[in-house]
Amino acid sequence: MKLAYLIPATIIVLIFTNGIASSQEANTPTQIREIEIPKPEVSVFFHLGDKIVSGWLAFLNWLGKTFDPIVGPIFRPMSKFLERTYQPWAKICALGLFVGTMLWVWFGMKKEYVNLGRNKESIWTDLRWWTIFSMLPHVIVYLYF
Repeated sequence: MKLAYLIPATIIVLIFTNGIASSQEANTPTQIREIEIPKPEVSVFFHLGDKIVSGWLAFLNWLGKTFDPIVGPIFRPMSKFLERTYQPWAKICALGLFVGTMLWVWFGMKKEYVNLGRNKESIWTDLRWWTIFSMLPHVIVYLYF
């Protein structure tokens, strides 16, 4: 019911605003003024960074064209197979591998085996902690994205 009133009201508003715009255009002089937008001052580092990024992109383009005939037949079937995988399951599996590895190193392996050959016993030389610290950024990235 409300939609029946909304459509004619929208048409009337559009006609009215179009009439105002056309009457304002008639009152403006025919001379068109150009607006000059000042260019920002950038440092040498910006230009250097721009050149580096352009060179890197050109290198990646060359790399892709060069190695695509070699690695394309290997990776295209895998990509086609994995396209059908539901993306949250891929994320869950990756997180499971990281967390599972952390739990396996901490609980599944003996402390003496993980820290074999350690001279000084402190928290900084315990490789179980380093396993967790090194894998935590990966887990955070997978949780975020």
